[in-house]
Amino acid sequence: MCGIYGTIDWTAPSQWPPEKAKGMRDAIRQRGPDHNGEFVEPGIYLGMNRLAIIDIARGNQPIFNENRELLIVYNGELYNHDELQRELSKRGHKFETHCDTEAILHAFEEYGPGCLNKFNGMFAFVIYNRKTRALFAARDRLGIKPFYYMRQGNNFSFASEAKALLPLLDKISPDWNAVNRYFSLGYFPSPDSPFAGIAKLKPGTYLEISPSRFEEHSYWRPEFGSNKNIGFEEAVETTKKILYSCIEKEMMSEVPLGLFLSGGLDSSAIAAYSKKITPGKLHSFGVSFQQKTHDESEDSRTVARHLGIEHHEVDFLDSDIRENLYKCAMTLDEPFGDSTVLPLMKLSKAARELFTVVLTGWGGDEIFAGYPTYSAHKLGGIYRHLPNWLGHRVIPYFVNRLPASDKYMSFDFKLKRFVRGINLSPELQHFAWMGYFEQMQLDSLFSDNTKKAMTEELDPHLQKDIDQLTEKNIVDRILHLDNIYFLEGNGLFQADRITMANSLEARVPLLNNDLYDFVSQLPARLKMHDGRLKDILRQAMLPELPHNILYKPKKGFGPPSSAWLKGTAKELFLLVFEEKKIREMNIFRWETIKKLIDEHLRSKADHGRCLWSLLSFQLWYERFILNDDISYILEK
Repeated sequence: MCGIYGTIDWTAPSQWPPEKAKGMRDAIRQRGPDHNGEFVEPGIYLGMNRLAIIDIARGNQPIFNENRELLIVYNGELYNHDELQRELSKRGHKFETHCDTEAILHAFEEYGPGCLNKFNGMFAFVIYNRKTRALFAARDRLGIKPFYYMRQGNNFSFASEAKALLPLLDKISPDWNAVNRYFSLGYFPSPDSPFAGIAKLKPGTYLEISPSRFEEHSYWRPEFGSNKNIGFEEAVETTKKILYSCIEKEMMSEVPLGLFLSGGLDSSAIAAYSKKITPGKLHSFGVSFQQKTHDESEDSRTVARHLGIEHHEVDFLDSDIRENLYKCAMTLDEPFGDSTVLPLMKLSKAARELFTVVLTGWGGDEIFAGYPTYSAHKLGGIYRHLPNWLGHRVIPYFVNRLPASDKYMSFDFKLKRFVRGINLSPELQHFAWMGYFEQMQLDSLFSDNTKKAMTEELDPHLQKDIDQLTEKNIVDRILHLDNIYFLEGNGLFQADRITMANSLEARVPLLNNDLYDFVSQLPARLKMHDGRLKDILRQAMLPELPHNILYKPKKGFGPPSSAWLKGTAKELFLLVFEEKKIREMNIFRWETIKKLIDEHLRSKADHGRCLWSLLSFQLWYERFILNDDISYILEK
């Protein structure tokens, strides 16, 4: 696992300025503290910071092919690199290491872009041809590993994180259209980044770049619900076998490996099979919260005891909010509306004291259909047949006047989300259910000056992807959208960025190609068997996990952020959103922010998600755009 970065200018004859190279390297040093490697020739500079996992002694980068015409910088893990190396050796390729980096390079040499269909893992890499001065860049199918890039005339630059590209910019400014979409979604989906001129390479795509061309190609798209000829029992049994095999593959490591264990079904399934594969001592890490409505620590302890795993509990106290908010604001180079990153930061730091690699349960909801919204879409089909006066006016009127609760997924929260966007198509309504600000709210949130810079709204942007869907079943369609938006933009973003901030590699076995390809193609009726969400995985785990864990209500790894804003974090939020500062910046309307705060504090509405997205943006803007010191948030 590494951080990669580089730049090429086809017209520049000189060496790359050392101060700019140092700025790129130092910006993402935390991604790879074990070794720094660089390649420099006139007009090109490639580098990587390495976190050594496989072939520790010989796997430093860049790595060259036999005649040193090709070289690679790479971030990720390839779980089938052993078999790939054997295949390539038979074809005459000579290997100097046993690391997956060299396997990727030789696979590209042998198969060209077609090599991407042979890779099972998470990756982002660049291969440079010294003879033709051409670049080939690629990102894994789901976007588990990040890849940012920018083009400036004859120059192309890339990095694992956007902040490594900032030293190359003459002026750093926001992409206001991307920011507008962020406040609707709570994250930046590819190709959006918050910085003007910097883009993310979409998952499942590659770039071919030379002095005469810049081409982006898609090599993979997900497909949901296409396997119509399978029964429930067969699906369960096959899931067991493939899941076990995937976890076994992803446990490969030459450094200590542990688990993240929340007590939910996904991480518990990973833990159950990991313990079978590793009968010796196995360690897990989980988080506890002071607010019992959001705390799953007893469940994680139950699973650990049942499986015989040594469990470590990290207490996230209200007093930890400021420190971890500061760490996240210094780490994340894009605003992120999900406050989960705060406890994840503390959890990752604790896990790194014992391990370099952790297996996690990210991705289970998006492939096994675990979110309550999937069930809500069935009810939504019925609701749309109600008379307009009842479904669009009377019911929303009374629902939106219910007092707000701080409990996780409270009844009033679900009802208010359900009636939200009822005039939209089911696909767009799903984004309204999962989202943050509605467009009408954004119209009153931004100043006139900001709105002039925003020329694009979210819905037309989403509609382009909706129009390309081939699935007929509404749940399959929603699963497809969640996999190309929420999974990459929210779950995988935080999984990579926060763990790597602590030089910790997070793996996602539930998204392993073998399991993903089987489960994604199962029809929604099997995934929601007898009306139960994620029932295939639940039934697969019946022999392995306690009944109360398998059948407990879904919580998810969600901190009590709404309650924090009424208590410990209240003064912090008011400090960041001091009236004089907000008015002078002229990005937001102060009156709208004040209204959001007042309604939230009086429990008239739960604006917790929206307020956290504002807080994250404000600190990002101060840190990266204004270049201000944000350590003031640490002062109590």
